[in-house]
This record gives sequence, structure tokens and C-alpha cells, in this order.
Amino acid sequence: MYFFWLLRSIRPEDACLHDMTPRTILILNLLTATAAASATDDDCELYLAPSHLKDAASHGFGLGIFAGRPIHAGELLVKLNEVLIPLYDSSTLDATHPPLREYLWPTLGTLPELAVHTNDRLKSFWFGGGISSMAPCTSVNFNVQNNAAGELAGQPRWNLKEDEVVPSREDPRAGSYSYRHNVTYIAVRDVARGEELVVDCFDDNFDGLSLIDAKRRNAYTRDDDGYMCLDNVRSGESQVPGAGRGLLAARSVSKGEIIVSSPVVPIHRRDLQGDGAGKTLSGINNYQLMLNFVFGHEDSDLLLLPYGPFVNFINHPATGKKPNAMIKWHSAGDRETDVSRRMQFHHEELFQQYAKAVAVTHGKGLVIDVLALEPIEEGDEIYIDYGEAWTKAWNDHVKRWQAPSGASHYRTADQWYNDKLLNANPNIVRTVDEEKKDPYPENLQTMCYYDSDANVVSVDEENHIIYTYWDDDSWPHECLRPCKILERYPDPEDETEMMYTAEMLHFEGESEFWFCAIREGRHISRGVRYDGILILDKPYTHDVFLEQAFRHEIGVPRDFYPKTWLRSKVRSRKEDESVVRSEDVGDEFRRKKIGEFLTKKQVMMQENVKSSRADL
Repeated sequence: MYFFWLLRSIRPEDACLHDMTPRTILILNLLTATAAASATDDDCELYLAPSHLKDAASHGFGLGIFAGRPIHAGELLVKLNEVLIPLYDSSTLDATHPPLREYLWPTLGTLPELAVHTNDRLKSFWFGGGISSMAPCTSVNFNVQNNAAGELAGQPRWNLKEDEVVPSREDPRAGSYSYRHNVTYIAVRDVARGEELVVDCFDDNFDGLSLIDAKRRNAYTRDDDGYMCLDNVRSGESQVPGAGRGLLAARSVSKGEIIVSSPVVPIHRRDLQGDGAGKTLSGINNYQLMLNFVFGHEDSDLLLLPYGPFVNFINHPATGKKPNAMIKWHSAGDRETDVSRRMQFHHEELFQQYAKAVAVTHGKGLVIDVLALEPIEEGDEIYIDYGEAWTKAWNDHVKRWQAPSGASHYRTADQWYNDKLLNANPNIVRTVDEEKKDPYPENLQTMCYYDSDANVVSVDEENHIIYTYWDDDSWPHECLRPCKILERYPDPEDETEMMYTAEMLHFEGESEFWFCAIREGRHISRGVRYDGILILDKPYTHDVFLEQAFRHEIGVPRDFYPKTWLRSKVRSRKEDESVVRSEDVGDEFRRKKIGEFLTKKQVMMQENVKSSRADL
């Protein structure tokens, strides 16, 4: 699913939307604020409601995100920025296809820079709440698209740029939360008020407009429990020292008021373990970073991941502060009787099933509410209590924390790269001779975009050297590989720009991807541009892979989990826990097909072949 690449269908005047200047973004935000200010008290800028498209597509279920005001083509949906959570080295996700798999995107072809953080790109995924997880995805008649601010390598990316302030590797918080809180989307056409947001992907080609009447809208109704407004909150800098981003009140909230709601996906605890082999998530830290973002109970293997907008920003209060909110199960009142059984987004019968059965159930939803425990003023941060088990685990972690060797000098690739840009350093991309005098930090590597269709100039058979010219206009470039920069020289067509000669190196697993596989031998290529070169973290060197990084689920309130979900209940019963009834599984929302890998470039090539045949 390659929604990472901006559509060619965008108007010519919008072709550089991903390169918007801060001034342009400010103007769009002002227009958004003006539109929101003109709304009535009964309006809601963005809200959750039962999805017509998922219902009509026969395999969907649950809630969608709807526009409460018109959204203009080219508008950044900055309010819906989300946390980007990577998952690495997990062979179970495709093999067993748990419900969690429906909410993950493969990094390969979407955010390839994340894929090279490990040695197995096929086991690399990412999760983002909100639109990334909730919106139906299709290749036909979508209205929003992932805005990874630039399809070429040398340009900064919104979705991969780390926060300006991240904890030092000497800090106990290192590797304990995502450093990226900026998964953003952009409208590729005008979106009408009441229209459901639909994201671009290449896994599903249903035409949403043919499934439902294009004029059918889910008009927001404030008094209807089936509609959940998202206007109460926004993300922002947390008041908890070192915690990164947090959830802030966008308006005053009364005691007892529902602040925000979110569906949750069930996860078995084993699905958040890495393979535990070699240099992967090994030793005392054998859990994925996602464990820190899920709700759970210490006496249960069932975890709950909120995938609605904003909820993954909620922090535990700092020392001396009290929680001002709590989670509870959503109650939709009579609204449940107005939708089909499959579309009932809160299936209370799951409370009667055992944890193992719930953890493999596709197509049935559960929804939580975040409830205000006291009046909350606009701008205040919203906190929930992560529980006694979490607090004890965190305090123990801080006491035994020992920073790894070299922690004081460590910088992530993104921190290093942007620091060099800030200081106008001309030698961000260094040749091998320059590296001898001024080497990169040991955790960084040079990577180049270089596909299998490079233009061969000549071949030195005796020395097994293939000379090529990298002049690939069939955008996008998709294959990232290690490379050595041999030479820098002025662009013959524009001497203000530099070009490079690079040796493109083979990598483990290259043969698994048709667009990456190149013949044996040395590949030396001229014509490489700055925007085709990246400086990235070497595999398993980022903070997320620290063995001593903190990992613990967020504790749920007392009596939140039904007894059937607890291990003590499982041990006392006679029924075989492994038996999962077919009627409990439900319909699966096939967001992402398994076992089929088409790159954006391959799709484009296929379309070109079809077009040529049609011309004949």
C-alpha cells in the first residue's frame, strides 16, 4: 500500500504541496481556524460515526472519521497528526494474521527509511492512529493521502522527522516512546461537510462512490451517542518533563463529560514480542515499543490498542499532579439498534468470551471513552492514571537504569542530519575520502535509492564492474541500499547543484524484491543526485532497540477487565481455551492483503502496458 506517494491527479498548481513553506501552511491553518470559528455550537469540525463505506464494502465494520466542515483540496489535516509507532522483526503478524495486522502498514514502499532499521524489511511495519487506522483505504475515489512531505530522499519528511526535543540516551526515558508525533495527511480534493475520510492505498480497489449515494452524508448530531466529536482535544507539548507530546484540552471540559472516544483493537501479548533472535529485541527487553501504548491488566494476556485519533497522546501525570481523566467502556445507548449487526461498533458479547478468543476475533469492535474526573480548562493537559503496576515498574526502571556505552555522544540519524542543516554544513553527504578525515558517527550509514532498472553504460567483465548512469524518471524510487559516495561534481545542466558517483552495494534479502535485485558484481553509478542519498541509522542502533528501554502496558482501572479475560478465571475453568468458535470471529476488514507485494512503480508499469495495448 503505497499511499506514501503523492497523486499525479493533484492539480498542477498543487504539485508541490509537500514542499509547502511555513507561510503557506500558516495561511491554510488560518483558513481552517476561520472556518471552524464560523461554525455553530451544534457543529463539530471532525467526528466519529458508523462508517457507510465499510458497511457497503461487505468486509468492513465499525467507525469512520467524518468532516464536520468543508475541507479544501490541498489542506493539511494538521489537527489529526498522530504518533508513528514502528514494529520490527515480528514473523507472527503475517503468519497468524491477528486483528492487529489490519491496522499496520508495511514500511517497505510506504516509509522505506524505517524498513532499513532492521535486517528483515518484510517484518517491518508501522502504526499510526486516527486516519491511518480508521479510514477505509482504496485506490479509487479516496479524498485524503499520507503527506510524507517529499517523495525523494534529501528532502525533509513530515512523517519521519523526529521531535525537536528527544530524551538523551543517558535518560531513563530513552527508547520508551516514539520520537515521531507527526503522521500527517492532506486532502487531495474538496471534502464536503458530512463526508467520510477515505485514504489512498493500492490494496483495495473498491469505488466508494459506487457503493453509496455520493450525496449521503452523516450529518453531525450532538445529542446522538453514535456520533463522537473530536473537537475537545489537540496534541501539543507535554507538561510532563521529558515526555514529548501530550493531549491538551482544546476547550473547557466539564466534570463527567466525555473528552474523546476511541475504538480499540484486541492484541494477544505474544504478538508484541520480537523474534528474539540475534540482534533483535533480545534479552530483558523482548517487547515491541507498542507495548507502552496499549491498555492491559497484569493478570491477562489480552491487550487493547486504541486506534482512534488523539488517545495515544495521553500521558501519566508528573510527580505531584493527579489524573484528571479516566477510561471507561463506551455506551452508545439506543444507537446500536439503528445499525446492522456487523456494523455494531461496540460488541458487548466479547466481554463474555475468554481472552484468547477475543484476541483473534476480527470484525467486532470495542470502544472506550476518556471521561473528565474534574473540570478541565482550555490548554490544560489531560492525564490518566497508568496504574500501580506501571508506576512500580517505572520507578524500578529508573533506579536500575544504566546508560549504554557511548550514550553521551549518541545522536539519531535525524538529529544529526537536522543539526547539520541548521548549521549550514555543506558536507552532509561525504565522499569516502572525506569520511577518512571526518567520519560519520558509528551508528550512521549512507543509503542510496537505486533500483534494478538503472541504465547500464558499460561492463568490465574481467573485474566484475557494472558502470551505470542513475537517471530514473519513473518516479518514485523505492529501493534503498547501502552505498559509498566516490565522487562529487557539478551538475552539467545546473552548476549550482551537485551530483555524485556512488558504488551501490548489495544487501541481505535483496533478491526478495524484484525492483531491488541487481546482477552480481560492483555497481558504480554516475548521475546520483543529492535527493537520492540518505544518512540513516544502522540496523538495530536506534533507541527503540535498547535492551534496557522501558516496556510496560498502561494499566486499566479496577474492574475494567471482565473476569473472563483474567488468567485466574482461565485456570479455574474446564473448557479448552484454544477453542475459538467460528461465529465469534466475525467479518474481517481486509485493509491490507497478505502475501501480495506490488510496488508503486510496478503498478505504474502495469498501467502503462495496459495503456499501450489500448492504443493498439
